Amino acid sequence: MPFMQIDQRQLYYEVSGHGSQPLMLFNGLTMSTAAWTLMAPMLEQRFQLIRLDFQGQGQSERTEQPAYALTRQADDAAALLDHLGLEQVYLAGLSYGGMVAQHFARRHPQRVGRLLLAATLAWSDAINTQIALSWSQAEAAGGADLRFDISLPWLFSSRFLQAGQAMLPDLKRIAATVEWAAIERIIAGVMAHDARSWLGDLAVPTHIIVGDEDRLTPLYQARLLQQGIPGASLSVLPGAGHALHLEAPQLFCQHIFQFATP
Repeated sequence: MPFMQIDQRQLYYEVSGHGSQPLMLFNGLTMSTAAWTLMAPMLEQRFQLIRLDFQGQGQSERTEQPAYALTRQADDAAALLDHLGLEQVYLAGLSYGGMVAQHFARRHPQRVGRLLLAATLAWSDAINTQIALSWSQAEAAGGADLRFDISLPWLFSSRFLQAGQAMLPDLKRIAATVEWAAIERIIAGVMAHDARSWLGDLAVPTHIIVGDEDRLTPLYQARLLQQGIPGASLSVLPGAGHALHLEAPQLFCQHIFQFATP
């Protein structure tokens, strides 16, 4: 398994695919590299696909600290590019990964050729704070099962919750494997996120996508990103909720393809 050593920590990553253009994917909050399984076969046909587990996720090493800062996660990803000998990538970030991607594009602008932000936040507002608090309280009161149950309306569209019932038991089992103490440190990093004052400094072609049923990172946040980032475009995906990698993987890939370098 490929690991990179950084600051006495191990960062897990995967590289796959048959294309010459490198595409880097940034995970959502509780995701790991394995969460891109539905999308990876489509993307690997065109791109050199780079996936990583941020600190607190998947197989990457955890450290005991109050919060995992978004800036540190972004710098870890830049260090991975150095490790792989890559100067620049097409970067796509989903949810939490979209927030890290904003900081990456600010701190390492020369490393980003194009930026796709999916179902993410321009800033962590009071609603986001209350959602995170409810998840933590559910974990404390009823463990992973209760936390998963109360997260469903935030993560999925009504259409998916009706048509995708067969997937829910497997998703619940996966949710139970997450180390919640590490996710709490990731959430603490999210609480400090507010890119509104510097979005105008991002000088990279940017495309934003959001589901019209996304209640967790709603349309108003996507519009803040579009209005703040010079020249950014926005697409609203009909009938889609927040977890685009699960309920709209083909449409998600389609937007990645359409925004790629010709």
